[in-house]
Amino acid sequence: MANPSYPAAAAKIAMAEISVAASVIPAAWPIAQIVYFNQCDPETIMRKGGDWLSMYDQLGTAHGNLDDALATLTPAQWSGKDRDAFGVHIKAYGVQVVGTQVLAVTVGVTMLCVGAALLCLVVAYAVVSTILLAFATFIVAASATVVGAPAAASAEATAASFAASALSFLKGIETMAEAIATGGAAAIAGAASFDVGAHLGSGDTQVLKDLVQATVDGLDNVAAGFLSKWERDFVGYGIHSSARHAVGSPTGPGYLVYGGGTQLAPAGTDDDGDTVWGTSGVVDNLWSRLFGNDAWNH
Repeated sequence: MANPSYPAAAAKIAMAEISVAASVIPAAWPIAQIVYFNQCDPETIMRKGGDWLSMYDQLGTAHGNLDDALATLTPAQWSGKDRDAFGVHIKAYGVQVVGTQVLAVTVGVTMLCVGAALLCLVVAYAVVSTILLAFATFIVAASATVVGAPAAASAEATAASFAASALSFLKGIETMAEAIATGGAAAIAGAASFDVGAHLGSGDTQVLKDLVQATVDGLDNVAAGFLSKWERDFVGYGIHSSARHAVGSPTGPGYLVYGGGTQLAPAGTDDDGDTVWGTSGVVDNLWSRLFGNDAWNH
């Protein structure tokens, strides 16, 4: 197995750091959700985008060779119906190559832009996670002594304020990355349609068979991706639910299980002003997906 890139390794380290920090600083839980949702490898995404742009260059070379093939064969060297048919076929291939070039450059640019946005997000949340871990370490150390208790309380308040500001900043980058990805997906769909149209318009009906076959071949990856996203959303909502429902320490009313909290008793009110009862995390996640609200606050 290839070694992970530096951004991918930084993302995993940040996940471990923010998990520890959030256990001490409740305000850090929403950041933990962002870090979990955006575990990725931007460097690989950008490298693959570069591969698509290299394909664009190669197709450009191929298109130039087609033009050269027509230019070097003068009517004096070759003329007649065969020559005319050859020219028609070469021009049709040229149209098909242009269609594929449009798709290649669209995919390549999209992957580079998405990768760059995700790289900014990974760097940002890695820095934030490290700072919050430092806060959490100080709070735990200071809380161990009577003298240090006031300093711990002050540090926790400062950490909570920092977490709130950092959350807003990270959400901004996350929103930008999602917008780029959404726009890129639409552009790729348009480029793919143009590519298929260019092939059909030039007489290549085989492209429809290839499209169907590619769709069938990719169904397993689509299914795996869907299940992976569902699992990601499931656990991520558990982190979100933990942030909203967990109150106090694990021995208090908000006993916390990472990724899915269990409420043992009423724990005050949540952000919506509702009294929190029963279980959160796993149960609340399922209820929310079916009915659109909290399991115990409906």
